[in-house]
Amino acid sequence: MNKLLIIAGMLVISISFFSCSKENMPENIPMKQVLQRSDDYYANLRAYKKTDHQVFFGWFGATGGEGNPNVPGVMDQIPDSVDIVSLWGGAPPVGSYNHNVMKKTQELKGTRFVLVRGADHVSTALLKKYPTLPILVALDSIARDLDAEVKVFGADGFDIDYEPHFGQGGIFTTGKDGITGANLTTALYKSLSKYLGPLSGTGKLLIIDGESTPELAPYIDYLVQQAYAATSPTNLQNRFVQYGFGTLPIRKFIVAENFESYWEKGGVNFTDPVRGVIPSLLGMAYWQPTQGRKGGTGVYLAQYEYPLNPDFKFTRQAIQIMNPAVR
Repeated sequence: MNKLLIIAGMLVISISFFSCSKENMPENIPMKQVLQRSDDYYANLRAYKKTDHQVFFGWFGATGGEGNPNVPGVMDQIPDSVDIVSLWGGAPPVGSYNHNVMKKTQELKGTRFVLVRGADHVSTALLKKYPTLPILVALDSIARDLDAEVKVFGADGFDIDYEPHFGQGGIFTTGKDGITGANLTTALYKSLSKYLGPLSGTGKLLIIDGESTPELAPYIDYLVQQAYAATSPTNLQNRFVQYGFGTLPIRKFIVAENFESYWEKGGVNFTDPVRGVIPSLLGMAYWQPTQGRKGGTGVYLAQYEYPLNPDFKFTRQAIQIMNPAVR
């Protein structure tokens, strides 16, 4: 595989269900021409994404609409080199233009798309739909429902936002029927692992973002830590110890920056011991935990960066830092 071809091509433009905060898309974004690449380029791109490398993960907003072939939107703009797209703006309706773009991007570029829910939303849906079932039986039922949703939309897995120390999670924070919230979370992921994640054998992703527990490690592909406004490698290392308990397999650990707030400058000022002060997303890309190579980096509301010149400037730089071209 010609890695140089892939990385160089990645640097060229390819053309929620809920939200933690109000999403305000930058206005008057000029749309750019979709570039046509060769069959070899796409074959190499798909092969690259199957290799063991540091992935780039992005929560993308404004994904849940029908879409319009005459006015390219977020789904058209996702860079080729992004590995995993979490559909923060919702899954596009099946059969819509946006859904067809998603399917084409999966098939042609090897990009994986995951549905996303908050643990509190899962809790509410579970209690509403299965109010009379014993809670562990109900968890098995809601896991089947979530897997069915993945199949209906043709998605590549599920991402659940779990932040018990920030007041989010419903019964997965408060507990129920004498079972603690942490134990219910483990039970949910154990049920989901029949269909999704590394134990399922299906190839479908199972991701937790926010916080984790040691018990979840076997069931998940990645923990995405919201390391927003991180300013140093020490800060990132402490987050691994705190949110990954220092025991999570290091290649399952992804650190992410908040581009709803910091897209214009690629993050906040990050003090790198070798490179000095650089944008925090790039600092995350350079950073490696003391335990070994991390799983990758990511961005919350990655689409905010599209207006930069070049578009997705910092996303592309972060991918290049993590997976440099062989020259």
